[in-house]
Amino acid sequence: MIRLPSEVGDRGRSRSIPASPAGRRTHWLVVGVLAATVAAMVLAVAPRRFAEAMARFNPRVVPAVLGLSIVIFLFQGLRWHGLLRQAGVRLGLGDSVLLNTAGQAITAILPLGDLTRAILASRAARANFGTVAATVTVQELAYSLVLVVAAGPVLILTRHGVWILLAVLAGIVVVLALLTVGRLFCLVHRLVARTPLLRRLLGQIEGLHQETAMLLHRPETTAWSVLDAARGAAAISIVWLIVEGLDPGALGWWQAAFVLSLSSLGGAISLIPGGAGASEASTVGLLLLFDVDPATAAAAALMQRLVTTGLPSLFGWGAYAVARRRFELGSMLELPPAVPRAAPCEEVA
Repeated sequence: MIRLPSEVGDRGRSRSIPASPAGRRTHWLVVGVLAATVAAMVLAVAPRRFAEAMARFNPRVVPAVLGLSIVIFLFQGLRWHGLLRQAGVRLGLGDSVLLNTAGQAITAILPLGDLTRAILASRAARANFGTVAATVTVQELAYSLVLVVAAGPVLILTRHGVWILLAVLAGIVVVLALLTVGRLFCLVHRLVARTPLLRRLLGQIEGLHQETAMLLHRPETTAWSVLDAARGAAAISIVWLIVEGLDPGALGWWQAAFVLSLSSLGGAISLIPGGAGASEASTVGLLLLFDVDPATAAAAALMQRLVTTGLPSLFGWGAYAVARRRFELGSMLELPPAVPRAAPCEEVA
């Protein structure tokens, strides 16, 4: 069951809405899209050539890829722990890393799946969900900005690359402005309040806005973004190592940054959980721009998906089993009720 906050005036009570059928449909949608994408890639490059490319993969890079995947969890958990402390959520460092890893179990299966760790942490620490969700929002915005900046050196050399870079940066700035500038947020607030399916989330959105603005105005938030940069460097290195294992010398590190950044953007724009299908198609297309063999590009896209979805899901479910016993957690998808707050738009209406 997903518990959504009640409408204004219900005094903190919450009501449950069955979510299992929707969750199952979304799960099978993601699986179906991924299967169709893989099949299309294999058929496009010919099964024999695809098999040959996979057979060329150098297994010596596997330990490095696995090690970097673990490093990503650690950097993400450490950074999140700092944000949680700034927001007043008291969890131990080990608990923050554990819950961060547990949250990866369904990140690629449900829309906004990355907020799963916010749900788990809010229940474990008995904290307001909006407060914890704000830490996830700030962290992922910073990480996205790191990837965009990393893609810059290659992007500005491509045709219209400067304009693309500026457009993406402008999009991030707009999101930050909506979350931090009161009058802009109130435009979104009024829109949500008039939307029947969304206004039940109004309390959570208000909390998210207030806490995100608070975090973004703290100097520590910027200072510790070095951990987001380290996480981004590790993720880029994984892409580079995968291609290097398939075709040594075919792709440079900065080119890998370009591929990861734009494929992640393509997956986000698709609005499909985990960017299933869209990320793979984007990865193949971007690798072809650097004259990577089509079969190698398809094999690299598939292996990247295995690393970015398969490993987090495996580690995530294991961590969730531990966290569930440690914190007596309920359903992974059960939202705590919103804490009543003063309406943030009354002063600027």
